[in-house]
Amino acid sequence: MLVPHVVLGARRALLAATSVLLAAGCRSGGDASPRKPKPTEVTTHAGIEFLEVYTNDAGEEAPIVVGIHGRGDSPSGYSGLFHGYSGRVHFVFPRATAPFHQGYSWFEFREGMTDAEFGAAVGSAMDGLHEGLKEITRGRRYVVTGFSQGGILSYALAARHAGELACAIPVAGSLPGPLLPPPKQRAAPTFALHGADDTLIATRWGRATVDAFKREGGEAELREYPGVGHQITQDMRKDLHARLDACLARLGSK
Repeated sequence: MLVPHVVLGARRALLAATSVLLAAGCRSGGDASPRKPKPTEVTTHAGIEFLEVYTNDAGEEAPIVVGIHGRGDSPSGYSGLFHGYSGRVHFVFPRATAPFHQGYSWFEFREGMTDAEFGAAVGSAMDGLHEGLKEITRGRRYVVTGFSQGGILSYALAARHAGELACAIPVAGSLPGPLLPPPKQRAAPTFALHGADDTLIATRWGRATVDAFKREGGEAELREYPGVGHQITQDMRKDLHARLDACLARLGSK
């Protein structure tokens, strides 16, 4: 179990605003089969506000991808990471409820908080988000990804709601010990990305989370990026898009 070291490693991440390097890109569009496109819209489910974006003339049948922003970010800011994505997808970007600087925060970390208390805070945020996701997905499996706090929540959903996910792609995150999978309970397939020089959420705690998933029989791997801190570089963005392609293939759609 990841004990106070995870908390110590994550604390500075939770005291810093999210920093994401986005690179403009252009990828080819999907097929030209006729279907009625859905508009970009803001909806509310179980008290959580969602920015819903349908790419490349996607309709209601499109696979669902949940993108969870980090602390100090917002759905509109985080959605930029997927501009130019080639797939026909229904992106769902939830908004955290607590204002933080120019954006929002999913959960709080207080000085002196124990690993159990921190796990409870993350678990409460995950439970609230999950209620909203149930209303949107209506029993359909989905892919989840997120950065920093969003990466932590992506790991949490993979560990606690494995049957609902096709896979998870956490970026620069780790999981508090209390939320790791119980013995013999597999997490959803998880393919994590993490800067090797991250000093906010140390890479070793992401590695320890992935190792814990594998110990319980789950499919999990971590790709580390030398020289990269707590951010998403252009290379990481390309790999995230490629991994998303692979995850959507598990749903039988790209």
